[in-house]
Amino acid sequence: MDEQASSLGEPLLVASTGDPYHSVVIHTNSSESFNSATRHGVQTKDRSISSTTQQESNYFKNAQWSADGTTILTNSADNTLKTFILPPDLLSSSTAHQLTPYITHTLPEPTYATAIHPAYNLSLPSTTLYLLSPRSLPIRLLSPFTQGILASYPLINATTEAYIAPHSLLFDTYLNTNHFFAGSESCISLFDINRNGEGPTTTMPTIPSRRKKLVGGGVGMKGLVSCLGMSSEGVLAAGTFTRWVGLYDSGGSGGTVGVFEIKSGDGDMDEVGDGTGITQVLWSECGRYLCVVERGSNGVGVWDIRGTGRRLSWLNGRKARTGQRLGAEVVGTNVWAGGLDGNVRVWEGLGRREGVVAPNQDFKVHDDAVSSAVMHPSAAVLATCSGQRHPLDSIDPSPASTYEGDSDEEMSSSCDSLDSSSTQPPCYDNSLKIWALS
Repeated sequence: MDEQASSLGEPLLVASTGDPYHSVVIHTNSSESFNSATRHGVQTKDRSISSTTQQESNYFKNAQWSADGTTILTNSADNTLKTFILPPDLLSSSTAHQLTPYITHTLPEPTYATAIHPAYNLSLPSTTLYLLSPRSLPIRLLSPFTQGILASYPLINATTEAYIAPHSLLFDTYLNTNHFFAGSESCISLFDINRNGEGPTTTMPTIPSRRKKLVGGGVGMKGLVSCLGMSSEGVLAAGTFTRWVGLYDSGGSGGTVGVFEIKSGDGDMDEVGDGTGITQVLWSECGRYLCVVERGSNGVGVWDIRGTGRRLSWLNGRKARTGQRLGAEVVGTNVWAGGLDGNVRVWEGLGRREGVVAPNQDFKVHDDAVSSAVMHPSAAVLATCSGQRHPLDSIDPSPASTYEGDSDEEMSSSCDSLDSSSTQPPCYDNSLKIWALS
């Protein structure tokens, strides 16, 4: 822990889902299906989940805030998207609220990526939209006020005619909020949400064409585009599981600014650990610094894009050596990130320090891996969610076991976590919690 004084106070728990999800999928689904039968008049559809998945921990993969701060969207291991609408007295109640989903969308396949519309406003139902990318299916547009699919957008392999499921989705917040980007294998596609049933309006390969290579030109990167991020200056960043970052100007519709590879160790930053694929690219508010988050990594790399173009610092001590996506977030000049130990860590002064940087503060928020730590738009409330895939055989969890599921989380079981050596039965903490920050 950095000895520098921090202005952040201890968080206060104001809401939680409690323990309904602290078990395997089959048990939590049975309980939730019963409870949802009369809640809000919304029925949950029958679920078709493999027997293997039913025996896995029903952990929360990630959480996102809506732009107006009223709604949280979560993605869970049981192939469901849950929408939580927060109570108006969230911060004024004397006791912590019990959170229950307003609606649960059940998917036939795991969801690779989600994105909430940047104009989301709960008082205007026409804006309450979010995208999701289910495996082997078209991209879908949903709303918390209906179980049905509002629109779909196919991305099709021209050779096999099979659906391509993007591993990253991002609404265009620079040029047109009704457009969105979808990242797939060596390609970024641009869609219009008003064109239901249609494919992309623009397709941008991230690798140079054969013709450009023959004439000695072309700059690009190859790999599955696993994450996207737009800067305040309209530079689109794309990261891949092959550990490359591409930068594209004019809100992603212009040319390639440059590409660079993430490498382990960098001069005086030998503590930089090996990552196994980029899962987030996060811009600073000023658009100068880019934070690169990887799975299987103990820190977050910070690049000075507008200045030197090189790695400026390494935010060390994240405790995230796992194949699971553990999210991070840039809030002002601070970086927040969850770890396998159930703690959220904060690094202050983004871009102000060079070299290896220790966290300024940490908080214990869960008893299992923190998969997301996301800040309310007001920066006064923090949402965290937790859980991880535990060994199916809790008596003899073999470190050599593998999971052949989502391609972006193929290493995400706790027995594959590089920090995990315990042979004890799993302690489930699959929950969503809301914290007030002082």
